[in-house]
Amino acid sequence: MTERRILLTTDVVGGVWDFCAVLARELRPSARVTLLALGTPSPAQRQTAADVGAELVSVPLKLEWMQDSEADIRQTREVIHDLARESRADIVHANQFAAACAEVDVPVILTLHSDVLSWRRWTCGANDVPAEWQAYAGLVRKALNRADAVVAVSDFLGREIAQLYGTKRTVEVIHNGWPPPPPPRVRCERITLIAGRIWDAAKNVALVAEAAHGWPAGDVYLAGDTAHPDGGRADVLAPLQSLGFLERQQMDEWLRRSAVYLSSARYDPFGLLPLQAALSGCALLLSDIPSYREVWDGAACFFRSNDAADLRRQWRTLLDDAERLTAHQREAYRRASTHYTAETMARAYSGLYARVTKRVAA
Repeated sequence: MTERRILLTTDVVGGVWDFCAVLARELRPSARVTLLALGTPSPAQRQTAADVGAELVSVPLKLEWMQDSEADIRQTREVIHDLARESRADIVHANQFAAACAEVDVPVILTLHSDVLSWRRWTCGANDVPAEWQAYAGLVRKALNRADAVVAVSDFLGREIAQLYGTKRTVEVIHNGWPPPPPPRVRCERITLIAGRIWDAAKNVALVAEAAHGWPAGDVYLAGDTAHPDGGRADVLAPLQSLGFLERQQMDEWLRRSAVYLSSARYDPFGLLPLQAALSGCALLLSDIPSYREVWDGAACFFRSNDAADLRRQWRTLLDDAERLTAHQREAYRRASTHYTAETMARAYSGLYARVTKRVAA
């Protein structure tokens, strides 16, 4: 079989990096992956790229949702055009809208991980497109039209994109996957972990702090960077205990220690961190939003979104009942290890690469 050459675009801010690193590893040895990072990778991220066998190229460019990114968007297209030619890529797999708009002479696959308008709808209850986001919305529409295939990480996100941007494109759903660690042990210590970019209002971290007051919640740890990429810093509210930003290995260690992984998110199009937590043996305590229901219905404990009182009730019931806690840990692990594996995800993308290449060639 001829080795396929993939130019895979990523960023260094959130879960897209983890997604790309796992995909790059799983595509070997049938594909050679050039990983283009928009931003400056950390030393740990550089080591990860080497470990998965990807050639890492990085450019310190802003992402399309960041302030004053117009020039960076143009440069992103130019970098991808040149790198696709230099690496002799057979496919450009874009994970940003700007990347999907590059002028290249090979098939382009766009994976949708999130977007600003659906973020605004579910986080702020806003359905308008203010003046400052008009150019962004135009970029998204252009990317949807330009790509030879469009993939969403959940059916929820695919529906949102179709409705908000008026596209009639077929959007294929490929859920994220993650490699399972060794089988986890059962643990009932009152340790709850929440994680994510604290400055992102969609994470709704303040709700957890409110729900943790007035009862013995145990240790509640918060993992995540408090510094916003555009400047400014978010405060960590008591009684949450801040762990700051954790590299992948550190995060895995905390997931293995925790009995419960809690997400109070208003918006999370798939939820890579809940998947990682489930595979590490955590019970999942999740806000009842459509994407989490799609992925975890029957395998997680849900509370009404944005309802601190209901979160407190569900959380306390879970921690006070060791048998129930253990059952949720086991069911989350079973769902994750049977439905959302890295191998399944990579197989789906490999099949898509083959179909798109054949269709474009024809």
